[in-house]
Amino acid sequence: MSSILKKVALTAALTAASLSANAAQTDITVVATVDNNMTLLRADGSALPDSVTMSYNPVRGLSTWSEQVRIYSNDTTKDVQVRLTAPVELVPTNTSAGVPVPLTVSLKGQALSTTVKDFTAAELFDGAIPDASVAMELAIAQTTLGKIAAAGTYQGMASIVLNAKP
Repeated sequence: MSSILKKVALTAALTAASLSANAAQTDITVVATVDNNMTLLRADGSALPDSVTMSYNPVRGLSTWSEQVRIYSNDTTKDVQVRLTAPVELVPTNTSAGVPVPLTVSLKGQALSTTVKDFTAAELFDGAIPDASVAMELAIAQTTLGKIAAAGTYQGMASIVLNAKP
């Protein structure tokens, strides 16, 4: 009987050794950009998408993309300065015949540019949701609606900067 126990023990040891040799490991890199002053998020508090698609109508041009957003801030008594880092345009990525398509980015119905646009704390923060502004529309639209002459894929970047007014 001791030989049976030895064989069972040996089998168990070999099985355990083979499982650890075939173990799988998954590594996940977690990244967070933290600004402890303020941020622009969807109205429900979730992150804005990294990428959006504007649909194209051959008669009218690009459809406007929009999302309800809020500014979340740790100091709702300060006015907020908003600006773009650069003019926004869609640039053709797979056709040499295309020309850039200018886009207009607006927040709360006001067009944004590389020049600072001031929003007062009084117009943004009504106290209904602690540390959050009123819901506002963020929109990206073709500056001049119309046909785009060259078919292809176009891509651009809208970078919006928020600062608490000193």
